[in-house]
Amino acid sequence: MKTPYPVPEEHSQEFTAVAQGSRIAWHMVQACGDPLDGSNFAKVNELYPFEKVSDRVRHYVEAAFEHLLMWADNVAPFKFHPEQTVNFTLRPTYTLARAALESSAQAVWILSSADPEECVRRHLSLIRWDLHEHRKSSPTPEHKDRCRDRESDLLARVSSSFTEEEVRPPNGYLAVLQSACEPNDLDLDAITVERLWRAASGAAHGMYWPNLELQTLTIGDEYEPGHFRAQELPDVTVMVEVIQAALKMSQYAAYRYVIFSGLNLSELVGPAMRWLTENITLKPDADAEVLKRLNADRPPNWGME
Repeated sequence: MKTPYPVPEEHSQEFTAVAQGSRIAWHMVQACGDPLDGSNFAKVNELYPFEKVSDRVRHYVEAAFEHLLMWADNVAPFKFHPEQTVNFTLRPTYTLARAALESSAQAVWILSSADPEECVRRHLSLIRWDLHEHRKSSPTPEHKDRCRDRESDLLARVSSSFTEEEVRPPNGYLAVLQSACEPNDLDLDAITVERLWRAASGAAHGMYWPNLELQTLTIGDEYEPGHFRAQELPDVTVMVEVIQAALKMSQYAAYRYVIFSGLNLSELVGPAMRWLTENITLKPDADAEVLKRLNADRPPNWGME
């Protein structure tokens, strides 16, 4: 049986900051209604009104935060029982971080361009990708044919503006993640994101190498010649890094969504913070300053140029 080991206080506060930062950004997205007249989304939707960019992007953003909020409800629930403990094992945090990264990166890739036509082009590429994946999972030949027909209709509809090659599906999630790292004001680089995404994917899929690379080992008794008892503990440093990356990508997607909707970020942050502080219960030994620092790392130029 493994001996429990407490998470260092520094990392515990970092986990809490990710949990509460996720809730704040999610609340801001939920405060958005239909895009305002004259907003970026209104311009993009006018160019392509059939499958609205604003609707699909909101789906990507909400998918990301569904994963992060599930993680937050485990790590820092709104209400604490006096005897409550949180146990961290290797794979759940990586799995949810990976899902949040992949979901939000699709929104970031679309919203990283201020050119409405380019937003539409990226949007169409993701629709085709979605249709391809839907077709592969279809249970019957007739269902697969319907997916092909939908793609053919899409290509015919946009043929006057884009060639089939211009709206080809991306080459997998890594390609989308790398493209999402291109904006200079997103504090994530493609190399770091690839490293974290591969680690998260390996952990999520039950591969063996994360046991070696993402954990620390304490060697015990030699129970057979050349075989030793060992206790494996997740490397909390890397676990913090991957969940922070997931929050950064998801926050960026959320903030861009707010801006593209025509709303003012600063007018939504305050109400979201008040909502959070009114609903959480701080533990007796909690650092109240953590709440004040939740948005401290958000770059001031995350708006439109």
